Amino acid sequence: NCWRLMYRKLSHGPCDVTFSRHATMEWHPHTPACDICQAARLGLKRKSRQPNQPLSKKLKMVADQGRRACQCQRRAQARVRNKEVLKKIANCSKIHLSPKLLAVDYPVNFVKSFSCQICEHLLADPVETSCQHVFCRICILRCLKIMGSHCPSCKYPCFPTDLESPVKSFLSVLNSLMVKCPAQDCSEEVSLEKYNHHVSSHKESKETLVHINKGGRPRQHLLSLTRRAQKHRLRELKLQVKAFADKEEGGDVKSVCLTLFLLALRAG
Repeated sequence: NCWRLMYRKLSHGPCDVTFSRHATMEWHPHTPACDICQAARLGLKRKSRQPNQPLSKKLKMVADQGRRACQCQRRAQARVRNKEVLKKIANCSKIHLSPKLLAVDYPVNFVKSFSCQICEHLLADPVETSCQHVFCRICILRCLKIMGSHCPSCKYPCFPTDLESPVKSFLSVLNSLMVKCPAQDCSEEVSLEKYNHHVSSHKESKETLVHINKGGRPRQHLLSLTRRAQKHRLRELKLQVKAFADKEEGGDVKSVCLTLFLLALRAG
């Protein structure tokens, strides 16, 4: 097979040689440093040997090294492709913080220990699998739903019910990490625990700020929910409106709701 491959590749290649299946040829490489010529020469030597004649130890060692190098390269390419697929599934670049926002230049291994192994962002609502790998909750749930019930890092069987919160000491160190505020006019450095509260003070800023999602399902718009789900979400507001109607309008909830509706229309 190797000889046939060289025949197809190099019959009209850079070397001055014409291949024949039934005759022995003299090899004239165009340069002694050409890797293609060396590989083809090894292929021709292997073809010219008798079937029962064993290969030399040096040739075996070269062949094994080449085979191992090819296998390592294929594994590395597969890991890169797998990481790219997992990042597309997670799709959390707009809701999770990048490690580049860290205020302190920590060692690389330290940053990796507090980063999600799927999206490579800082951990948001971290969960730990039974094989002791740590991910963002929303990232691992999306990957388990699409890729199957196994850990994205080691392929160990993993189910959503197996996810647990990491130890408190790990969470305390994670929450104490100092990050820079991504707002253009703000140069403050806050801890990860107080980041959400600090970002809420930049609501009027036009910059797109990165928010930390606490995991679970993505929050749906109120009008896209069912009637029952709308009532569940507006339960607290309903109680406030009823209390206001009992206090100010003699219990007339309908008039209060109509007034709120008219105010919303006027506000556009």
